[in-house]
Amino acid sequence: MNTMGGMAPVSKHDTTVLIADDERLMRDLLASILKRCGFQHVLFAADGQQALDLMRQEGPSLGLAFLDIHMPGFSGIELLALAKHCCPACDCIIVSADSAVDNVMSSLSGGAAGFVVKPYTPKKIADVLARYTRGAQP
Repeated sequence: MNTMGGMAPVSKHDTTVLIADDERLMRDLLASILKRCGFQHVLFAADGQQALDLMRQEGPSLGLAFLDIHMPGFSGIELLALAKHCCPACDCIIVSADSAVDNVMSSLSGGAAGFVVKPYTPKKIADVLARYTRGAQP
């Protein structure tokens, strides 16, 4: 059984996860953590427009999205509002290296299911996923 920093991985999920971040290293790091947590269906977007296109394409099959707050095309906050229309069942997590109170508050008040400060650590992501999976269980 794989572990992340001594933590047991979250059980495997069939949901599709979108990672939208203009930094390839951050996309790859988050994908690695998600796969170790059991999420096997991961999509990538390098900018806001690609993310929106994937949201529209995937629609109801998209269960979780990690959206960088600062990206070309659309910001994570803008995508959060657009996601309500094209994939309303998708839980969106805003990610940013900038943890200014305004960013956190506008993300959460805009409907984000969470806010994660970069750089990612396995523990930060596992904590967010634990909240997500608890909420998804009947």
